[in-house]
Amino acid sequence: MTRSKRGSTGSLRAIQFDLAARLRTREAEIEQLIFRRIQSLPDLAADGDPVYVVGFRRAVGDALRYGLESIEEGGESSVPIPSETARQARRAAREGVRLDTVLRRYIAGNKVLEEFVVAEARDIPNRLLSQILSSQGPNVDRLIEAVAGEYRDELEQVRRSAAQREVDLIVKLLEGHSPVSSVDFDYNFDTWHLGMILVGRNGEKSAQAIAELHRSRSLLVAPSHETTWVWLSSVRPPVVSNLERSLMRSTPAGISVAVGEPRENLAGWRQTHREAQMALRVMLCRPQRVTKFRDVVLVSAVMRDRSLARSLIQTYLSPLDGRGRSGEALRATLRAYYGADQNVASAAVALGVARHTVERRLRSVEKKLGQTLNSCSAQLQVALDVEELVASTRHERQPSGG
Repeated sequence: MTRSKRGSTGSLRAIQFDLAARLRTREAEIEQLIFRRIQSLPDLAADGDPVYVVGFRRAVGDALRYGLESIEEGGESSVPIPSETARQARRAAREGVRLDTVLRRYIAGNKVLEEFVVAEARDIPNRLLSQILSSQGPNVDRLIEAVAGEYRDELEQVRRSAAQREVDLIVKLLEGHSPVSSVDFDYNFDTWHLGMILVGRNGEKSAQAIAELHRSRSLLVAPSHETTWVWLSSVRPPVVSNLERSLMRSTPAGISVAVGEPRENLAGWRQTHREAQMALRVMLCRPQRVTKFRDVVLVSAVMRDRSLARSLIQTYLSPLDGRGRSGEALRATLRAYYGADQNVASAAVALGVARHTVERRLRSVEKKLGQTLNSCSAQLQVALDVEELVASTRHERQPSGG
């Protein structure tokens, strides 16, 4: 039986098997041509790293054998993706080779293999040849998807590693374990700084928008997916009230910002971050768009010391408790009173009660505490805030099921 006759009368499976066998006799030739074809592509010259080049040559050979096995099996074969192909995709990501460049190389290699298939299939009817070629599409797609997946996974790891190294450097600098000279950041530490901590997804993007809006040089790192540390530098101390207004306008609703105070030089760079962290502690218990350190400095300081927080509540709020819910009424009256800048009439309106009711409750507070409100106003306001934050924290820690 002649080759032509066998090719035209055999089963499709037999034709595929025979075609793959023919191509294997020319495997070295095909591999060499694929490698040369890829090298000749515009902007796709082989990279100078010998390890990368050797790995790429191996990946070409493995991909070719994958193609030949796929032809032999036909259809959507179960041939595993070559391990060297996966390793080379990860090398490409580490070396900074673009993904589209990597994929174009494999597509070019597949084109060469198709040319050899056509050359070796002169005795195969066009209908069957077309069926063989079309059946390789899903296998080629599977290889391309696998390469792209390995590349993206490695790139994400590289980015994470680089970001983590950046975070580690910043932490060491914050703790005073590294000199500024060891930190390679495009940021001036000998100026004024304002530290912020953004909480929410895409915080880095929002931080960059804030820096551009204020025409400030910025330094930012993301220690976690939903937390971004930010510093803005300027030749003059920034006005925090102006910044707060722009933050409310420019940050998405899902972003919350804890803000420190303007501080100068490296010591100030560290201090404003610590202040933002203290504001963050309050913001996490009492969520709002912007929390400024200057507004929560006393509450934050007390919250850091559980014993002090407990003593403050026991001294200024526990004595208000009595029968029924009288303690809650007195606390609500105090909050309304201080929220209205100690204006009795405004507090009464906010509570929806008569003015004399507010006055009576305030006198009751003074009697229970044994001192006038004026003598302990600051302590009472901090105690009210701390008690509210402690209660909020306890509520968050409670299990949702019953």
